Amino acid sequence: MKRWFVVCALLVSASAFASGIDGMGRISVGGGFRWVPNWWFQEHAAAAGTPMLPSIEGGPQGTASFGLGVSSLLEVSIDLLFGYQGFSLGQPDGGKNDFTVITAGGVLGGRLVGTDVFFKGFMLYLGVGAGPMLAAITSQSLKVPERSVLGLSVSGGATYRFADRYGITLEVRYLNGRSTVPDISGINVGGVWFSAMFTVFIPPSLKRDLDVPGF
Repeated sequence: MKRWFVVCALLVSASAFASGIDGMGRISVGGGFRWVPNWWFQEHAAAAGTPMLPSIEGGPQGTASFGLGVSSLLEVSIDLLFGYQGFSLGQPDGGKNDFTVITAGGVLGGRLVGTDVFFKGFMLYLGVGAGPMLAAITSQSLKVPERSVLGLSVSGGATYRFADRYGITLEVRYLNGRSTVPDISGINVGGVWFSAMFTVFIPPSLKRDLDVPGF
């Protein structure tokens, strides 16, 4: 908790000496790897006689994020998320049952953003959000209904703004979301998302001269 307080204090103090993000629009698009640990599911799958076969715990993911600064250090954001994962369960007859898991949806939230932290053009942020996520699990022999789940997200990252309108962002996000595989147990469909994104900044609209002769 003390570390989070220090980070928040750093963001606030940094923005106090910079122009901040008030009125600034942002579009970030990219992707990376999604780590999806499923120890609970693995234990129950083994107990059911269908152990999870060794594989990478996760898969590719894509992220698109849109933000608008509403103060010098606060941004409202909408994040669109898509993740894929494949795994297999061993069968009593020696065969295997292949599964695919697709997680897709969006979260609405906010970010605390510090501009020109440490040096000019370097930005740090912490964000939270929540929203509907669709969890689609398919397999060769087991029908799993699609489920709409509530995704709770906590994210943090850094952006290097190498030009007035462009930057590179590295982000880590934890997404809490769960679905169910019938006859086994609940399964994690969220995970930890590691992203590299290209960011475009949209500067605040220029204020128009509203002076009208005669008024």
